[in-house]
Parts: sequence; structure tokens; C-alpha cells
Amino acid sequence: MALRVQILKDKFNQSLGLPFKELLPESVIEQAIAELKIRYKKRLFDPIVTLWAFLSQVLDSDKSCHNAVSKIIAHLAEQIVEIPSTDTSAYCQARSRLPEKLLEKLFKKAADNLEAKVTTEC
Repeated sequence: MALRVQILKDKFNQSLGLPFKELLPESVIEQAIAELKIRYKKRLFDPIVTLWAFLSQVLDSDKSCHNAVSKIIAHLAEQIVEIPSTDTSAYCQARSRLPEKLLEKLFKKAADNLEAKVTTEC
């Protein structure tokens, strides 16, 4: 099982953009935000994009904020929108604003989805 987890982790590390958007869709995050009655301003680094980047950052071998912002830029390039600066301060501030209760709720959901993916793919 450990080898399967490592294979999946390597797959995520090698992907461009924000691979967690597949395992933790925007609709699931929005539902959790609504259930927890969390209010936020619509910005580039909203809780959804910030959470996807943070999950990638935690599991990546390069845990730098610069690498996380690079993944966000790759994600945005797919959507053909204006590319933000590579400065990491806005991302780091957005990450610090993520409510802990949201992280707890969604990390469990992401872990369940990852476990199901490991089971079906390997």
C-alpha cells in the first residue's frame, strides 16, 4: 500500500497546475464553505485556489511558496486569464486566512477521495 501511495504522490508532484482540483472539486469546497458559514471576498487567491495550492505545497518535495504560486500560475494559464505576479506574499496571506475548521473538513474529504483513487488505480 505504501508503494501505491508513493506512486500517486509522485504523479501529483509531476503534474502542472493544481491537481487537487480533481480530487477536491470546487463544488465540494463551496459546499463546505456554505455549511461552515464562512464569508470571503472573491479574489485571485480565494479559499478554493488557495486550498488547492496549499495541498499541493504540503505534498510536494519543494514546499516553497514560490513553487505553490508557480502551480497557481500554471492553473491560471490553462484558463486564459491574466497571469499574476510571481510574488508570494498574496498567496501566503491567503493561506494564513484559511479557517482551520474548513481545512479539517476538507482534508478528511480529500483523504477519503485519495484512498478511493489509490484503491481503484493500483
